[in-house]
Amino acid sequence: MSISKSYRVLGIKGNEDLDSIKRIYRKFAHKYHPDKNQDDQTSLKMFIDAKQAYETIIKHKLQHK
Repeated sequence: MSISKSYRVLGIKGNEDLDSIKRIYRKFAHKYHPDKNQDDQTSLKMFIDAKQAYETIIKHKLQHK
């Protein structure tokens, strides 16, 4: 996933610090977690996309520190 798409998925601008990004991701993941939204494929996709976006952003931020 590209870094710009990752920012869009989580709804952030890119100038947030790591703690803010983690907080945003956790809120997003909690909302779309499969255990809370059983049998909802849209929520599952959102959850997976958020996880991939978070991992991409963190990796990018740590490489460019």
